[in-house]
Amino acid sequence: MTDFQIQEIRETTKMLARTADFDESYTFYYDETNNLRKFYVRENDFNSSFTANFVLGGLVHKGNAPDVRGLIESFNLQKTTKEVKFKHIANGNFIDCLKSKKLQLFLQFLNDNDIFVHYSSLNVFYWAIVDIVDSAIVNSEAAMQLDPTFANHLKNDLYKLSRLEIDSVIELFYNYEYPNIKSVKVIQFIEDLTSLFGAYIDSPEYHFGLESLRQILKEAKKAESLPFIMEEEDFILLKDLSHFYLRPIYLFKNSTHILDNEDSISEIFQDYRILDRDDEIKNYSFVDSQSNLMVQLSDIFVGLIGKFKNYINSNPSTQIQTDLDSLSEIQTTNLNLLISIIDKSENENIGFLHNTDSFEELSKMQEIWDKMKE
Repeated sequence: MTDFQIQEIRETTKMLARTADFDESYTFYYDETNNLRKFYVRENDFNSSFTANFVLGGLVHKGNAPDVRGLIESFNLQKTTKEVKFKHIANGNFIDCLKSKKLQLFLQFLNDNDIFVHYSSLNVFYWAIVDIVDSAIVNSEAAMQLDPTFANHLKNDLYKLSRLEIDSVIELFYNYEYPNIKSVKVIQFIEDLTSLFGAYIDSPEYHFGLESLRQILKEAKKAESLPFIMEEEDFILLKDLSHFYLRPIYLFKNSTHILDNEDSISEIFQDYRILDRDDEIKNYSFVDSQSNLMVQLSDIFVGLIGKFKNYINSNPSTQIQTDLDSLSEIQTTNLNLLISIIDKSENENIGFLHNTDSFEELSKMQEIWDKMKE
């Protein structure tokens, strides 16, 4: 068992997210989607879809739990249905899901009652490549002096390039057993990586980011070091998701956290003793989702967000704008309701929403918000 001291990481997070209130008392309910458990590269592909974000989240409220029985009854599910799942409410891709009248009932209920939503969303492919940039920057004294936003722009351009050159990136990762680059192969890895820049580096969209990264990587070549992608496990891009489960538990230490009783999750918590100095934090419990309606409803919300993130990751802005212009009345209503409940939750506590993603994908999300509010 690992003793996990939380005071330092809580204080650091609170400094970085000054408008979030991590000390308030709430009750959080959780479910998940796209739990790939481990993300790794194979000879010709990844073991899981690289466009599907892992999402952990659900509903949250202050005080007593709201009565949701009427909402569930309004879904008119078959009497043999033991618990509500997202698949009972909507299906298909995100745009298709917006056609659901049951989804409208769900989203309207959230908006009309003292209920908020929370989620942590992880773009697993973005997560897999950002250490390349961080490894290059620590080899450059000049780059180390720059604002963190600079690094994020480099990560974004590398992500965009890697999406366009995905087959070549997979081959590169596999050939070099990424993220465990051997010291004798660092120079050749950098040369092979930067060779992918050629078709893009002169375009206005990519020039500054890729040229900056190429120059910084030259310094890494001299040092023959990329520290964050060396001495790791061959091919393992994401070893586990433990931190993403632990994060809301320790940040909202004064809250109650209720999770669906799944072995893979409970095993994670069994490996840690969460400590706030000398006090052990035991603010979470596992329940059978069949006996907890709020956990069941969390499955609906998380399923929808998973579809939403996959849609954003899989479509360019031009296609998204075309889709938005073609929405039916109920699709428009449901999308507006989704935006409304997310905005409502963010206004209650910006700490409810956590995205580990590129500027590219987050900007598409903002474009949808702006378009629907015109």
